[in-house]
Amino acid sequence: MYSVGKVLKPQGIHGEVKVEIITSFPDHFKELTTLFIKNDTYQAYSIEKVRLSDRFVFLKFQGVESREDAELLRNKYLYIPEDELRELGSDEYYIHDIIGLSVYDQDHLKIGEIINVESFSGNDIYVMRDINGQEQLLPASKNIIISIDITEKKMVIRLIDGLLNNGLWYAYWY
Repeated sequence: MYSVGKVLKPQGIHGEVKVEIITSFPDHFKELTTLFIKNDTYQAYSIEKVRLSDRFVFLKFQGVESREDAELLRNKYLYIPEDELRELGSDEYYIHDIIGLSVYDQDHLKIGEIINVESFSGNDIYVMRDINGQEQLLPASKNIIISIDITEKKMVIRLIDGLLNNGLWYAYWY
């Protein structure tokens, strides 16, 4: 199961919820008929109505009829099964595929591992924990990223002056 949103709060008095969108495909909500919420197990919620705004989606689930019912969903993540994921183009990756990749420089020396992806309107930023345990920020740019191999769990980057904090090089030379 893959998370596509997080319920922030009830919206109105008729059971609607305001959801933070955590997918690159907000329009996908219009195509879905069911979302899942994990308690002890994944529970299916049938979607009755979808309204999209810039950063949020407002959902009405079947059986969630009041503000009190909707309040029970606050802070719950919404999931879809793998077969509901959208097909991606070449050089496009799901965040869950990027997290955990080992990062190598252009000389194939391991320099770290991707631990998170921060999404911004202009570009994603990969958060890497380097071999010294420090967090480094890598722009998801073709100028920096040479290759990504999801099967091999490997990312190769081009190191340019000023990209990483200087402490990383200590591990190579001493």
